[in-house]
Amino acid sequence: MRVLFVALTLLFAMGVSAAQDISLSGKVVDKDSKMPIPGVSVFIPELNRGVVTDLDGNFSLASLPDKNLTFQISFTGYGTEVKTFNPNRMGTLTIELEESTTSMDEVVVSGAYVMSKESSPINIEKINKSDILKMPSPNLMTALARTPGVSEISLGPGISKPVIRGLSFSRVLSVYQGARFENQQWGADHGLGMTETGIADIEMIKGPASLIYGSGAMAGVVHLIEERDASAGEINGDVNLRGFSNSLGGRIDAGAKGASENGFVWSLRAATESHADYLDGDGNTVGNTRFNTQNIKAGVGLKKDWGDTRIRYTYLQQKLGILEEDELDELVTTRNDRSMQLPFQDVRDHFFNSETNVYLGEDRLKATFGLHINQRKEIEDDFDEVDLGLNQSNFMYDLKYFKSLNEHTELIFGVQGFYLNNANMPEAVEILIPDATKDDRSAYALVNYNKDKWVLQGGLRYDWRKVIADASAPNLVDYGFILPGEPANRRLERTFDGVTTSAGATFRPDSNWRFRLNIAQGFRAPDLGELFSNGPHPGTNRFERGNANFEREQNLQTDFGIRYSRNGFSISGEVFYNHINNYIFFSPTDEMMGDLTIWEFEQADARLYGGEIEFDYQPAGAKWISFNSGYSMVIGQRRSDWSFLPYIPAFRWTQGIDFRLKNFAGIQRPYISLLGSAVFDQNRAAPLEEATPGYYLLGLNVGGNVQVGNNTLDVYLSGSNMLNQTYLDHMSLFRPFGINQLGRNIALNVRVPF
Repeated sequence: MRVLFVALTLLFAMGVSAAQDISLSGKVVDKDSKMPIPGVSVFIPELNRGVVTDLDGNFSLASLPDKNLTFQISFTGYGTEVKTFNPNRMGTLTIELEESTTSMDEVVVSGAYVMSKESSPINIEKINKSDILKMPSPNLMTALARTPGVSEISLGPGISKPVIRGLSFSRVLSVYQGARFENQQWGADHGLGMTETGIADIEMIKGPASLIYGSGAMAGVVHLIEERDASAGEINGDVNLRGFSNSLGGRIDAGAKGASENGFVWSLRAATESHADYLDGDGNTVGNTRFNTQNIKAGVGLKKDWGDTRIRYTYLQQKLGILEEDELDELVTTRNDRSMQLPFQDVRDHFFNSETNVYLGEDRLKATFGLHINQRKEIEDDFDEVDLGLNQSNFMYDLKYFKSLNEHTELIFGVQGFYLNNANMPEAVEILIPDATKDDRSAYALVNYNKDKWVLQGGLRYDWRKVIADASAPNLVDYGFILPGEPANRRLERTFDGVTTSAGATFRPDSNWRFRLNIAQGFRAPDLGELFSNGPHPGTNRFERGNANFEREQNLQTDFGIRYSRNGFSISGEVFYNHINNYIFFSPTDEMMGDLTIWEFEQADARLYGGEIEFDYQPAGAKWISFNSGYSMVIGQRRSDWSFLPYIPAFRWTQGIDFRLKNFAGIQRPYISLLGSAVFDQNRAAPLEEATPGYYLLGLNVGGNVQVGNNTLDVYLSGSNMLNQTYLDHMSLFRPFGINQLGRNIALNVRVPF
């Protein structure tokens, strides 16, 4: 560590000495009228720095590094422009924006390199915060699940986790503030554990991202990106008020941020949310689906021409009701009852994080460190008694060096890892997994070539992980917890290691066509539940049993995509084939342990294949209207007998019509959107799994900006399941019990800036 500290200090000093005071100024105008556009966002994601154009469309940015940077220029009602250049080699810049209700291209940061989404060889979907505000959901993951190829496994509206192209659980990695987010996501009834508080965008990698992020990213990544800093010399903030009709839910989110002229930045934000039990399409109350959350975030940082550094802290508490199939009627109370009832989860997270970038000419060093403390209590029989109690701490690090080889080629190499400790609370009545530690270390290199019509990427990574299970603590001995093989010292050790590679290319022969091909390996070491489970899981009717002899999962996925766009018309298609060795899945057995059904983890070779098609159209003569549609499918099978895998989403066809209207009655930029989602029959059921009939959901969004005094309020009114359909979701953990999903839900969101 001493050598690392000295090296970082020297690099920091070199960055300071090499700094230059580089500035960039320009103007943004309408492509057709050439008139200036005020209020346009000119943003540099790599620096998390940006400005807004003034009344004459002008902007100016100072203290920029002498290197190629990617700029995103965006404004409501216009298509987004993405440009990459060295600001030190540019004069005054003029940027033309074209009217459009849709935008195909944006800057993405999740693929290690900051670049245009359309240029990235990795399939990355981007969901803007404005999309979530227009049609919010009680759970962040539900809002993300509208993305083609993405769905959710849910246990009511408060608990859900992502599914990317049929893969879920510990195969989807969550990234928060630049670091991996671990919150016991191996449990089927454990949610994503992150909220939208203080988030600007969410990026989702669809496909193996293990080369960049390590074990757990073999299916993809959910990357939450922090809100932008305030402009230099400004202090601003907002208050968001939200209500939901179905669960009588409410959310209050308020925050402020500021930046001084000398580069000091700060932010503070807090949110609280509460929901009662939800109603299904028949108006029946689904008992104990209530939940509440509290969230606080704070951060400080310094931005200079040598680079930037930030320190952040996040606190999240969730209390989540759990429905029990044998007590459905007893769990239903009064309509607006929000008090916790048995059983429920009490989950608390503390997340400390630091990110530092140092610019060394055209090169860059990035250091990310994080400490995540997670406490999970599952309380089933008595409010004063903890049934399952786990304390987890995870220290993580990621050191990257971005080396510019020439104007078109950049190399990233680095080291990455984490040390995780998981311990059962002494007061816990039941033990599901033993105390354990995970020591994860890796080294990787990734090269990117970007010139003219081509982007090429390739990389290599080595990973090593040691897992130690320890059942020697007095509370585990007294409970009688047994490790596989019953070792005399009550300890088991497993080591996993391996090499992964990735290669991809994007070819854009002209402004109309884009071709993308990516071949990537992914891997995942078995999680603690899969290896060592041997006990009842509170809040469920399962006795879970793992297998300490499991090998690491390894997959090879091929993605190929084409997009054609011209004159407001766009159509794209993506197909993938995912070949997985040692796929781990969970299934019930015919055995019983007392009154609990024994569920066992199994391992077998598998394959998943499918794709997505998306269509967008905006008539040239009617830019106030646009149409979009998408179709996604995935099939998962064991390779031994071609039987289907459990919890694979049904095929889905989505439709949307957006209207951008003229200002009227004090409402600016009004819009109306109609959204449809046809979910087809899922009759490719796994053994011991039942088929699920299809259904159709209709959504409606309306909104705009309302001037109230000196403030412009953003008002969003949305409705989901407007036809009040009664339906079962194949991916819901409620489905085996015949419990229907959320009925009609009207949401009102008002954002008040200050």
